[in-house]
Amino acid sequence: MFQQWRFRRSAMAGFVLALTSCASPSGNGTNGRDASVRLVPEPPGARCPLGGTAIQTGLDDNGDGQLNDSEVRQTSFVCSGGSTHPSGKMSLVKLLPEESSSRCASGGIAVLSGLDANADGLQNDSEITSTQYLCNSADGLNGTAYVVKMLPESAGQNCPAGGTAVLGGIDVNTDGQLGATEMTATQYVCQSATSLTGSNALIRLDVEPAGANCTQGGTAVKSGLDSNENGTLDADEVSNTTFVCNGRTGATGQNGKSALVRLDPEPAGPNCAYGGTSVKSGLDSNGDGSLSNLEVQTTQLVCSSAHFFRTQWASNPPGTYDSGEITNLLWVPASRRVSLYKTSDASRIKLTISDTFRAGYNSANGSGTYSVRMNGSSIGCDTQQSNSNAAGWNQNYSFPFANVCLTEQLPKGLYDFEVWAMASGGNSYVGGSGDRALLLAEELDGIKPYAFSKAGSGIEVTSASFVKAHGREVAFVKQSAATLLKVTFADTLRVGNNQNGAAGTLLVLLDGATTSCYTGKYDAQGTGGNFYNPFVLTCILPNVSAAPHTLHVALRADSGSPTHLGWGRSSPLLLVEEIPSTGLSYSNTSFVSGNLSGNWAGVGDRQVPHNVSASGKTVKVTYSDTFRAVAGCNGRWGTFQLYVDNQMSGCMNGQQVWNAGAGAQEYHHPANLTCIIPNLTAGIHTFAIWSTTQHYDGSGCGSNYFGWNRGQNLLLVEEMP
Repeated sequence: MFQQWRFRRSAMAGFVLALTSCASPSGNGTNGRDASVRLVPEPPGARCPLGGTAIQTGLDDNGDGQLNDSEVRQTSFVCSGGSTHPSGKMSLVKLLPEESSSRCASGGIAVLSGLDANADGLQNDSEITSTQYLCNSADGLNGTAYVVKMLPESAGQNCPAGGTAVLGGIDVNTDGQLGATEMTATQYVCQSATSLTGSNALIRLDVEPAGANCTQGGTAVKSGLDSNENGTLDADEVSNTTFVCNGRTGATGQNGKSALVRLDPEPAGPNCAYGGTSVKSGLDSNGDGSLSNLEVQTTQLVCSSAHFFRTQWASNPPGTYDSGEITNLLWVPASRRVSLYKTSDASRIKLTISDTFRAGYNSANGSGTYSVRMNGSSIGCDTQQSNSNAAGWNQNYSFPFANVCLTEQLPKGLYDFEVWAMASGGNSYVGGSGDRALLLAEELDGIKPYAFSKAGSGIEVTSASFVKAHGREVAFVKQSAATLLKVTFADTLRVGNNQNGAAGTLLVLLDGATTSCYTGKYDAQGTGGNFYNPFVLTCILPNVSAAPHTLHVALRADSGSPTHLGWGRSSPLLLVEEIPSTGLSYSNTSFVSGNLSGNWAGVGDRQVPHNVSASGKTVKVTYSDTFRAVAGCNGRWGTFQLYVDNQMSGCMNGQQVWNAGAGAQEYHHPANLTCIIPNLTAGIHTFAIWSTTQHYDGSGCGSNYFGWNRGQNLLLVEEMP
């Protein structure tokens, strides 16, 4: 007999329906045919609103041990209910060979079922409450099938927190449905009232001695969810036991066959929404000690349950989040918050911030701090922004803000991240440019190799040649020549000390050689000043060999005045990730835009097409460049935005510069915009950067400029898991 079974569950967890097969029944007559069962997934629809399993039954006409499409006589449906976490009394079902008797003239299958009253995961004789039979045919007639139907069970006497009712019986009229007069057994799979998060599915293989469960001995396949998350399937976590029994010596005198079990990983997909293990078992027909695909008789899917909170990645909902005025020395939450369930003790969480920040409003020498806290506490993801001028003019500067941080290796579990901000000289303000602020948390689990450094304190250089910035260095072993290197550098940069018209450049070197991964900064406000601005530089380096490599950061002063790196932050971050060259799209050219004025229009050479692999996919778009807004103007906004298929995405950022004494101002700053674009249709989509100099009141002034002193104008599109 070919037997396959599986279970499906609701969004949080599930139920387990255990089927146990100890041997294959055989027919006695010359023209007899064995009864055969096949289980296939049933998608959500009219027959099963929440999906389920189609049970196809029939006779093995060609004797190949499998139920082929042409042999299917009846189809019934096992529908998923509304249960969540498997708990309480489990329904166990065991299939045993039925010898020729008055019940089945040519033999068949005995279907034994009942509740696991003592919760030991075994179906003891005292727990069997129903026995039904699926009979082989000796004369070409169909055998009768045992049909199971599952319905949602409301909270009540049977299940205090609700669950699933498992109805069973013989399909007497062979219509493939379980009629009211055919139902002979009802059991319940009850959900837990307290479980909120999911658990990984674990499997344990124990030797089963010869006895009632397996006449010739075999293997007990025990499975369940790792409720205490210790990585071991404890006795009280076993919710399902399936017996894989050795064959026995038959009437012909042939030797019995040993039962074998093979565990294959089951990826996340239609069989197991969150992944799990495929338990394949059968008899070693050729005696080679290994279970081949042809010898597999039973496939059992043990599925991990869902987590109530997001895993792999999570971001705050789209929208505009203005903090309002933040006054001096007062920490304020800035309405940017996200929760992520960390699935591995060895992983780290990467935090990406894309926002707008104003510090020092109406002060000649003001600063503010932007902080991401984890579970209410600091995690070293703090950075300051400061603006000052020598003339004592009041000021109002809003600049694009970006930061990337990496946590330590924290125990798996739920983590909450939230943005806070503070002013320490003039008011601060988070948001304000009509942007879609982003706080993104991603779990880096080592599947894509990465290396990083968070070392390095403040450094100041006056040299017009590049000087190595101490501590900002990473050693990395690239695994494949076909992959890409994604480099992310997050730090704070000031160019010029109390100088008007100051410039500086920083560069990432690979094995001591210059790369296209560099960016510059320029500040001119009509008087001497100091602008310390947090920034992120993101680059793609293709065609890097599979070998050990070293990357480090270097800095130079371009205007004769000191250039400073690393002021006012917890730590810098130099992160190198090896990513596949397929499944993503990018453009990393180095063209300047020229002066751009007026209403929304595309920024030259900042566009990339991407073929979205499936409907409903979410993509992350990273745009890294330099940006100058409305040159020669005072107190006006200049804005840029991601357009998708020539339509506004709402993911934008901008810059406004004003002081009380100067009209003409010019600031070329690094900008790193990150956007999450959900629910795309499959096929080609175009992602592009557009710009406008139109102020929020409809007026316009000056021109925007992109790409000054920049090695890569990177536009990168990556599909999220």
